[in-house]
Amino acid sequence: MGSSVQPKMGTHNAVRVADASLQLSASVRITPQSRYYALNELSRRAGIPEDFFRSWKVSVYRERTVFEISNGVTKFISFPHASPQQMENLAAGRFSWVTIPLLTSQAVTRNAGVSDCVVPFVEGNATKGPLFSLTDPNHLECSVDLPLAILLTLSRWEEQLETPRDSHGRFRAIDSVAFKGNFLHRPIVDEYGVAFEQAMELLYPPWQKSERKLRIKISHDADHVGMPFRWRTAARHSLRSLAPLNSIRDVSSRFSRVEPSELKSVRDIAIISKHHGLNSTVYWKAGPPTSNDSGYDPRHKKVRAVVQWLDQIGAESGVHPGYNTYRSPERLRREVSVLRDVLGDRPIGGRQHYLRWCPDTWIDWENCGLAYDSSVGYAEQTGFKAGTCIPYRPWLFPLNRQADLLEIPMLIMDRTLLGYMRLSKAQSVQEVTRVLNQCSVVGGVLTILWHNDTFLEPGYRDLYLSLLQLVAGIENYNWQSDRPSVSR
Repeated sequence: MGSSVQPKMGTHNAVRVADASLQLSASVRITPQSRYYALNELSRRAGIPEDFFRSWKVSVYRERTVFEISNGVTKFISFPHASPQQMENLAAGRFSWVTIPLLTSQAVTRNAGVSDCVVPFVEGNATKGPLFSLTDPNHLECSVDLPLAILLTLSRWEEQLETPRDSHGRFRAIDSVAFKGNFLHRPIVDEYGVAFEQAMELLYPPWQKSERKLRIKISHDADHVGMPFRWRTAARHSLRSLAPLNSIRDVSSRFSRVEPSELKSVRDIAIISKHHGLNSTVYWKAGPPTSNDSGYDPRHKKVRAVVQWLDQIGAESGVHPGYNTYRSPERLRREVSVLRDVLGDRPIGGRQHYLRWCPDTWIDWENCGLAYDSSVGYAEQTGFKAGTCIPYRPWLFPLNRQADLLEIPMLIMDRTLLGYMRLSKAQSVQEVTRVLNQCSVVGGVLTILWHNDTFLEPGYRDLYLSLLQLVAGIENYNWQSDRPSVSR
C-alpha cells in the first residue's frame, strides 16, 4: 500500500499513502497531506479534541481516504475521492454543487440551525443519500469527496482560475460558486463540522466534544487620519451635520497639537466600542499617496500617540498595506517595516487595502512575519467567502503545507451594507443579525469592519451604534490563542 510518511502538520498520526496525488492544475496538486489537512479542519469544527484526532491512523488510497480509530474497538471513517472525470471538470472550471441531508434517520438532528449541507466541487449527481451514514456499527461512510470540497473552499482555489475581475483587480462575488449556488450566506465548511459531530456521536459515543462558542472581532481600517491636511477634506466635513466642528478641528490641527477629526474618530470609535464590552482593532497604513491611498505617515507623533493610547485601553493595532502592495511583495515588505517601527515587535496582523487579495497574498504576508490576515471577504456582498467563520491556517498549494499565519475571514463591512448593497438601516441590522445567527450556530467569529472615517458620517455612525447594541455582550475573539504553534 505504500510507505508511512509524516504529514508535517504538528500531529502524530500514522499515515500510510498509496499513489494518491491528483493534479488539478500546473500549480495545484491534491496530495495526501492536503487531504489530511482538510480532515483536520473538519474535525476541529466538529469539536474533536486535537489529542483524540492525533491518535487516529489515516490511510490515503487512490480512490478513498480511511481513518481508523483504535481505542478498545476499531472504528473506521471513509471518504471517497472524486472521479478522474470530476477532476477534469474542475481543472476546466466546470463545477457544480449538491445539497445533501446530514444523516440517516438513525440520528436525531438536535441542531435546528443545520438540517442539510451544500457541498461544492463534487459531481452534481454524486449522491441521493445523506452526507454521513453508518454502513455497520463500526464504519462511518461519507457519500462525497468532502475533504476535496473543504480544501478547495478554504484555500479559495477558484480565485486561481481565469475569471473576470472588478476595476480593483478583485475576484467578484457573482463569479463564485457560492453566489451561483445561492449559499454564500452559509458557513458551509463549519456546517460540515456539525454534521460530522452528529455522525461521530453515532460511531463513537464515548468521545467528548469541545465547546462551540460565538465570539466577535471588531476592526477599523484607518484609511484616513486627516494628515496630510487637505482643504477638500475639511470642506467636505463642513457640509455634514456633525461636521462644522470637525472642519474647525481639521484646520486648527495644522497649527497645533489638536488631532484632525479623522484621527480623533479612531479614539471615538474605540471608546464607544469599549463601552459595549468590545475591543477594537485598528489597522494603520504606511503607503505613499496615490489616487487610492491618503498617504499619511504612521510615524507622525500624533499617530504614535493614538497607537500608544490604544495599547493603554486594551485595543489592538495592526497593518493595512496600501493599494499597490497587492501582488507586490517588495512594496508590502517596505510598508510592514515602517509600521513595525511604530507598532514594535509584537505579533501583528491586518487587512489588505480595498480587500485586494488573492491566495498568493498569504505567502507574501507569511514572508513578512505577519501573524494573521483578515482580508478574505467580499466588498460587494456580506457572507462567508471562504465558507467559514472559524479562523484557520490556510493551505498553501504551491508549498504543499499549512500557512504559518491565521486567516480570520471578514464577514461584514460598513460600505458593503450602505454602499454596495444599498440597504437601509433596518435592512442592514437585519442582515447583520442573519450573519450573527449563522455564526452562533457553528460557534464562529463574527467579524465586522467599520472604518474610522465613516464614523464621522451620521448615517454610518447611527447604524454602528445600533449594531453595538445588537452584539454587546459577545465574547471578544482572542486570535493569540489560535496562533500557529509549529514552525516550518
